[in-house]
Amino acid sequence: MTRTPSASSFVQPRLVSLLSAWDSGAPAVAPEQFTQRLGRLIDLSSSFDLAETLDGLPRLEYEPAAEPGARAREDFLRVHAAMIGAVMRSLDPERGPTRIRWPEPEPETGAPPPAEAYSKFYAANQREMEARVRGLQERVRDAIAGCAPQLAQLATLDGALGDALLVHSRRLFAGIPPRVKARLEQLRGEGGDAVETRLKGEVQALLLAEIEARLLPVQGLVEALEEHLHSESK
Repeated sequence: MTRTPSASSFVQPRLVSLLSAWDSGAPAVAPEQFTQRLGRLIDLSSSFDLAETLDGLPRLEYEPAAEPGARAREDFLRVHAAMIGAVMRSLDPERGPTRIRWPEPEPETGAPPPAEAYSKFYAANQREMEARVRGLQERVRDAIAGCAPQLAQLATLDGALGDALLVHSRRLFAGIPPRVKARLEQLRGEGGDAVETRLKGEVQALLLAEIEARLLPVQGLVEALEEHLHSESK
């Protein structure tokens, strides 16, 4: 039997912790508030769609796959590594070819890039992340749906919930690039040496944390599959 975690066992996501460090006065979100806040993100139309999905789960037709769940974990790890590699190359093009590049000073004058360049850099990385995660999540849903009826139900519910929260998650992630710009302006206002270098380190940590946050739903699907396979092997 799976133990339900207590409120004290919830760990604040690293992405939230990093952003909170930029806003030291921002109030923390208590774990017991999560369900209430999640409910407010789902509008009336989406709530009806979710209700219909939940109602139809017991009648969902199950079609076992020839190779149930094959390579789902490998696919997850491959995409995870590819996303990290893409971010690191964007920060340091000497690591390999990349379409996205960290802003550089003006070649002729040596003037630092405008603050907007850094927010655009971050947003470009986000677009790459979303495309990779969306494709991976669809493949993992397909992989687990052919393993067992309960996993087919989980894949269907995950798809419905993802659709319901898509607009809101995009809006929330889109709020990060402007904060990168504001952070640079804050650092420049404080003065000191190597402002851009400091920002680069903070942005790297933020991007890597966002990768982990975006992959959490897919990770949950993979872990559900592995728990099922483990129980089947007993």
